[in-house]
Amino acid sequence: MKKLFASVYKEGLLLLRDIEGVLVMFIMPLILLIVIALLQHKSFQNITEEKIQVIVVDFDRDELSRSLSEGMTNSHMFEITSVSGNDSTLLEQARKDVAGGTYQIGIFIPPNTTSVVKSRAVSLVQQQINSAIKTDLNNLNAQGQIDLFFDPITKESFRDLVKSTLMQFSASVEKRIIFEAYSKFIDALTNQSSELDYPTTPAIQFNESLVSEYTSGIVPNSVQHNVPAWILFGMFLICIPIAGNIIKERSEGSLARLKAIPVTYLQIMSGKLIVFVGICLIQALLMILVGIFIMPFLNLPKLQVGGNIVALFSISLASALAATGYGILIGSAATTQIQASAFGSVSTVIIAAIGGAWVPVMIMPAIMQKISAFSPMNWGIHGYYEVFLRNADTLEILPDLGKLIMFAVICVGASLLFRKYAKNV
Repeated sequence: MKKLFASVYKEGLLLLRDIEGVLVMFIMPLILLIVIALLQHKSFQNITEEKIQVIVVDFDRDELSRSLSEGMTNSHMFEITSVSGNDSTLLEQARKDVAGGTYQIGIFIPPNTTSVVKSRAVSLVQQQINSAIKTDLNNLNAQGQIDLFFDPITKESFRDLVKSTLMQFSASVEKRIIFEAYSKFIDALTNQSSELDYPTTPAIQFNESLVSEYTSGIVPNSVQHNVPAWILFGMFLICIPIAGNIIKERSEGSLARLKAIPVTYLQIMSGKLIVFVGICLIQALLMILVGIFIMPFLNLPKLQVGGNIVALFSISLASALAATGYGILIGSAATTQIQASAFGSVSTVIIAAIGGAWVPVMIMPAIMQKISAFSPMNWGIHGYYEVFLRNADTLEILPDLGKLIMFAVICVGASLLFRKYAKNV
């Protein structure tokens, strides 16, 4: 045990001699977390949180255009700017504004669009009345036309969503006009005058609920995703200084002198493991504090960590063990610092990419979702998600903890076997 304590003390002294390097290990992941969270914030926002800028060029100035604008405004999805008249320059300017990015959508409602809908409604009603009083049915298939023009960078899926929403509003207006036409014909046939209120609420109410695995009411956002993602990335990036430390000791002969005490390679590596796991845990704590206290000042959501501190510490510790074990394996296998830094940095980026640090696994293609299941970063991010979003306890994240700890054991075991093999060679 004294040898282990001595090894830990030695590693601590080495780190304190390079205090600038230690600060870089803490500060750079924090900066990366803040920058990426800011960049990804709009991507995680729900479409209803960020209103769509729409300009409506209204040459109709009748019931359809008014109802369409009111319905879009009441949906809380759109920010409407209306211009009306019959000057063609208004339409040309609106197209320029959309093309320039001032608005995402432009809507042009031509003159007499409402009249076309009303004529069609009258023709529909006349199909069921006495032939003696029927008038022209030529308007039965009449169609009005509303022009939509979009910002060139607008995605096709977004355009389809907007078109379906506008079709819903226009269909609602058409139904009300048909209802009013029926009411007027019935009044004419019964020789009476009645005023019927068309219901403003739909006949069917849709109740929404979350049925994903994250059902606590906390929906993943830019902060909830990026804090665990960059905690894991920062932890695994620590493999570079660990590997460099090991290679430096080996090349300078320090490792050979240490083993002459005598002390085993496992005891030497255990000192590094304990010290760097501690650094990883401090790293994780700092990132969580940034998510809670700094992100709101940047107009980002506040990190919700749940209430299970034991589970949070468990997933942080298991992730730190996995990352430190990975660094020990690289340091034991590499022969030069260039090899260790090149392989460590590139492999960390690859593990992060397939593990869901850059892009959440939930929006990856199906093949990448299957591949991500083999990334230790994915296990760690999933464990943090469970704690943050579902308030999971330690037992519920046991599969993720088991994978991370097993990964750490395999890495350390492989490093011991590798050094034994290298010694024999």
